Amino acid sequence: MNHEKADAETKPVSEADNTGDSQPAAKDKEENVLIRRFKISMNKDDIAREIDALAVQYSQKVKMPGFRQGKVPVDVVKKVYQQALKEEVLQQAISKLAFAQIEKDKIAVASEPYVEKMDHPEGEDFQADIAVETLPEIQLPELETLQVKIPAADLKGGAFDESKQIDQILEANKRSLPVKDRAIAENDLVLLMVQSADTAGKRKWPRQETYFMMNKENIAEIAGLYEELLGKKNEENFTILRSYPADAPKKAWAGKKIEHQVEIKTIHEMKKPELDEIFLKSLGMKNIEDFKLKLKEEFQHHQEHQKDEKIMDGIYEKLLEASQFPVPRSLLEQEVARRLSQNRRPLNLKDEEEKAKFKEMMFAQAEKSVRLSLILERVREQHQIEVSDRDLEKEYAHLAQHHSLPEKDIRKYYSEEKKAAELKDHLIHVKINKFIREKIKIKEV
Repeated sequence: MNHEKADAETKPVSEADNTGDSQPAAKDKEENVLIRRFKISMNKDDIAREIDALAVQYSQKVKMPGFRQGKVPVDVVKKVYQQALKEEVLQQAISKLAFAQIEKDKIAVASEPYVEKMDHPEGEDFQADIAVETLPEIQLPELETLQVKIPAADLKGGAFDESKQIDQILEANKRSLPVKDRAIAENDLVLLMVQSADTAGKRKWPRQETYFMMNKENIAEIAGLYEELLGKKNEENFTILRSYPADAPKKAWAGKKIEHQVEIKTIHEMKKPELDEIFLKSLGMKNIEDFKLKLKEEFQHHQEHQKDEKIMDGIYEKLLEASQFPVPRSLLEQEVARRLSQNRRPLNLKDEEEKAKFKEMMFAQAEKSVRLSLILERVREQHQIEVSDRDLEKEYAHLAQHHSLPEKDIRKYYSEEKKAAELKDHLIHVKINKFIREKIKIKEV
């Protein structure tokens, strides 16, 4: 559970300048109780030596009129690049000294350190005030004293309905089949060729093929496309004329009158497969009896998984309630940015009030997520929960059996560093959940 260093509103030490004041723009920075401050310094002789060493490196790389590359005298380099040499030396010094101090004082940082104030009179020693946001100190409650009450109905689950489960499998395996002898109907998949043009400016967009699923809730770029298509037949051509509002989702059409030339290329209907030998074989099943047995096992497994999720949700809420501490702003902002990046649908917020409500909701969700992550990390640290080689071996065997693959293929897949790290994070999360579930009392009510 690593928290990457990030703080969008601060100035990292690696980007310091010599203006004398690089106070970050983040508001209320003084009110952040997690900010840790310290001073760094470098004497003038060390600065001069570093500048001389850097000038030698410059002399071997720079191109200057009258000199061959790599033969520029160091004194010339120092005279021409005086300011650049000084700034680069100070940048490197600030970064090196700041992180050395952080390591020496064992500061648990949540963000990059930044320069609050820098003082470097010409020819004198250098000093800087550094600030960094730290991780909070978390006092965990005695886990054995906590009790989570969960309604028994939430843990009971539903009864196994074989015919319903079979229908869900068939529904999930629907295939599209071409239709020629009927008009477009609900739930059809239609392939269209569309040419759009601005009636005022005569601008035309390239003709393009696009699929549209015939569903009333399905929103298309072309307003009212569902209603226009319903009842039409294969190979029909027709025109749709639309005036789009200023806030239309497609910005190129906003506030304009657009003519859409539409050609219906093909119509497909989504059909369930027959529960026959061919379909069973495609699922890796030998016969109907094996299929039904597997179906029941999967249903029971799903029910247990849902039950576990409800129990863990209750445990998480109890831990959040019992653990109070300030949340690092940098981690909060990072989590909000992560969530926004994963949201692929346009927000289309109407006004400032709606934007403010959305922002408040996003930050509330992010704070809960970050807070829980920090609590679970503290549980891991305090109780020394780690993933052993034996844990990995067991997981490789489990994955091989679950996916019906040779274990060597599983090991090869997780030989990549990033995937191996993800697997370890997953196993640590599983072990933490198991640990706290064993400690905290669960009571059905």
